[in-house]
Amino acid sequence: MNDALECVAAVGILPVIAVPSREVAVPLARALVDGGIAAIEVTLRNDCALDAIRAIRAAFPDMAIGAGTILSESQIAPAREAGADFLVAPGLDVDLLKAALAAGVDIVPGVTNPTEITAAVRLGLKTLKFFPAEISGGVPALTLYHGPFQDVKFVPTGGMTMDNIGAYLAKPFVSACGGSYMAKSSDIKAGQFDLIRENSKRCVAIAREART
Repeated sequence: MNDALECVAAVGILPVIAVPSREVAVPLARALVDGGIAAIEVTLRNDCALDAIRAIRAAFPDMAIGAGTILSESQIAPAREAGADFLVAPGLDVDLLKAALAAGVDIVPGVTNPTEITAAVRLGLKTLKFFPAEISGGVPALTLYHGPFQDVKFVPTGGMTMDNIGAYLAKPFVSACGGSYMAKSSDIKAGQFDLIRENSKRCVAIAREART
C-alpha cells in the first residue's frame, strides 16, 4: 500500500467524484480538505477529468488523488502524468492490472466475488474495491470474504450513504468507503461547497466513531 492509499485508509472516506469542470475542481477539493478528507478519486468520465486532477494536484500537493474509471491500458500514463497517485478500476481486468503494476502505479480493481478476489491477490494486490457494494451483499458478504482473504482490505463503493458507512467502517477489513455521498453532483454544480465541507466533517466523525 502506498502513502496515498494509507492516507485514504487513515480517514476511511474516499470521495468518488465526476468533476463537471476544471473550474470547480479546486473549490471542491478545498471543501473536502477543510472538512477533514485529504483524498479524492476523480473518475475519468468527463473530458475535463485530467485537467481537474492537474488543478487539484497543483493546489493541494499533499492530497491523495486517485484516477477512477480506468478501463484500458491507454489511460494509465495520462492519469499518472496528470498527478494521480493511484488508479481505480470498476472491474477486474488482469491485463490492465499487470500493465499498471509494470508502470509502477498502484491500482485498486473492482471485485464482487471470491474468484475475482483470488485473481487480484495472485497479482499481489491487497486493497480492492468492492463494487457495487450494496447490491453485491454489503457488509455480510464482505464479512464472509474476509474469512479466506485475511490480508485484503476492501473499499466498498456503490450504494454508500452517510447512514450506512458506519456499519462498513466498523469492520477492520474495510479500508474506506467510496462514493459521492458527501459531495453530490447537484451540490457541486450549484457551488454548495460549504455544504460539502460540512458533509465531509460529518463523514469523518462517523468514521472516527465507527472505528472507536
